[in-house]
Amino acid sequence: MEPLNMSIDEDTGKPEVTTDINITGEEEKIFDTLLEVAKLNSLNTTIRVNGGWVRDKMLHKDSKDIDFALDDISGAEFAGMLSKHLYPGEKEKFGVIKANSEKSKHLETATLKVHGQFIDLVNLRCEEYADDSRVPEIKIGTPLQDALRRDLTINSMFYNINEKKIEDFTEKGIDDLREGIIRTPLEPLQTFLDDPLRILRTIRFATRFGFKIVDDIHEAIAQPGIKEALAKKVTFERIGRETDLMLSGENPEDSIEYFHRYQIFSHLLKFPSTCEPLQSEEAVNEYTFESLKICKILGKLFKEIKANTSFMGIEWLQGDQLKEFQRNLFYSAILVPFRSYEYSIKKGKKLKQEKVHSYVMYESLKQPNKSKNFAAGCLDNLDRLIELANQEHFNTLEIGLFVKQLGDLVHPTILLAICLESFGMYFHDPEAELEKEKIDEFVEKYQQFYAKMIEAKVNNAHKIKPLLNGKDLMTLYHIKGGAVLKILVEEVFKWQILNPDGTKDDLSEYMLSKKDEFINR
Repeated sequence: MEPLNMSIDEDTGKPEVTTDINITGEEEKIFDTLLEVAKLNSLNTTIRVNGGWVRDKMLHKDSKDIDFALDDISGAEFAGMLSKHLYPGEKEKFGVIKANSEKSKHLETATLKVHGQFIDLVNLRCEEYADDSRVPEIKIGTPLQDALRRDLTINSMFYNINEKKIEDFTEKGIDDLREGIIRTPLEPLQTFLDDPLRILRTIRFATRFGFKIVDDIHEAIAQPGIKEALAKKVTFERIGRETDLMLSGENPEDSIEYFHRYQIFSHLLKFPSTCEPLQSEEAVNEYTFESLKICKILGKLFKEIKANTSFMGIEWLQGDQLKEFQRNLFYSAILVPFRSYEYSIKKGKKLKQEKVHSYVMYESLKQPNKSKNFAAGCLDNLDRLIELANQEHFNTLEIGLFVKQLGDLVHPTILLAICLESFGMYFHDPEAELEKEKIDEFVEKYQQFYAKMIEAKVNNAHKIKPLLNGKDLMTLYHIKGGAVLKILVEEVFKWQILNPDGTKDDLSEYMLSKKDEFINR
C-alpha cells in the first residue's frame, strides 16, 4: 500500500507529524474574526477546529475544509452573530443544514462564508445509538465525549483557537497519526454496530494514507452481526458515496482488497432477483476474487499513468477529470467478472434481456448515466477488443469500425484488456504474486497494438468527418434518399478508414465506380 503524498521521516519511514501547525494568513484572519465576535457578544465560548483540517495540518498538508465546534452555543446562534458582524444591516448570510443521517449529519450545522471561505459551525455533542438505526440521539457534549464519538482517533483531534494548541482528548490521536495506525476511539465492535458506515470510512482512510488497521478492527468486522448491521442500517446511496471517494482517491485497489477481505462485496453490489447465479453471497465472493485481482493489476497500471502522462502514447487527463476517469474505470474493473450476465425485465407485455452490470451501476452503486454508460461501453466491448488484439493480422477496417463504435472508451477498454489477460494467464491462482514483469508482457503487447492503430490512423476513427454527407451522396447518385442512403454513408466511412489521406474527389470517383453495386444491394 502506498501512502498519500505527505512528508515521511527518512529514518522511521513513518509520517512526519507536528503539533506546532502552520496557520496561514487567511486562516488566522478567520480565527481572529470568530474570537472577536465571541468577545463582542460577551461569550465564554471555546472555539475549536475539528476533524480533517487538524489531521491534515499535523501532516504538513493544507486543507480548505474548516469545521468549527463550539462548547456552549449552537452553530446557528453563533452564525447569526457572525453574520451581523460581517454584514451589518444586511439580511442574514448564513444557512443551516438540518440533521440528515444519509449525509452523516446527525446535528444541524450552520454554514457561511467568512473572508471568502465557507466554514461550518456546530456544537460539541455526544451520541447514543438505538439497536436498529445508525441515526443517534444527540446531546450536548464535552470535548472528550465529542472526540470519543468520532470514527477514528486520527480524526478526533481539535485545534483550540482560543489557546492556539492541538488537543487530543482520546490520548491516542497524535501517536496513531505518527505511527500510521487506524484505530477507533472506543471499542471497535460497538463502534461499528452503532454506525456500520464507519467500516467503510475505516477502509477509506487506511487506503488514503497507507496506514495500518489494528487487529482489533479486523477481528470486530469479522464478528457475526456486523455485515447484517451494514445491510440493515446503511443505505446503498450512502455506501455508494463512500465508495466513490475511495475509488477516486489514493490506492483504490487497496480499498477493493479490504472489501474482499471483509466479504462486504455482497453489500456493495446488488444484483437483480431474476439473475439466479448471483443471488448467493458465496457466488458473489467467488466472482469478486477476480474483481480484486483485476483491480490490483489496474492499480499498478494507474500508478504508471500518473507517473507518465503519455503512457501508451496517450495524453491522460489531469485533476478532477482524472479522478472521475479513475473512479469509473475501477467500477468497471469490479464488474468485469459479471460482464456477460443478463437478467429478464418486463417492458410492456414482453420480457427483455438487460445487462446486469448496468443494473448494478445504477441501482446499487447509484452512479449517474454518464458513469453507467462508461462501464457499459467498456464491458460490452472488452472481449471483442481482446479478440482483435490477438488476431494474427491487423485488420484495419475491422478495427476502424470497432473504434467508431467504442469512441473515447477505447483507452480504458485497453487498460481493462491488459488486466483481464494478465489475470487469465498468470494471476487466477489465489497465491499468485502480481509480478510487474508479467503484467509488462501484456502492456507491451497492447502498446504495439495501439501503435499499429496510430500508424493505420484508426485510433481516432470515431472522430472522422465524412468527406461526403447525405446531401452530397444524393446529388452524386441522383437519388432522393431512402434506405440506400444509410448503406452509402456506411461505405463512405469504410473508404475513409482504408484511405485516411484520400480526398473528396478520390472518394467521389470511388463511389461512382461502385454505384450499381451499392444501389442494387
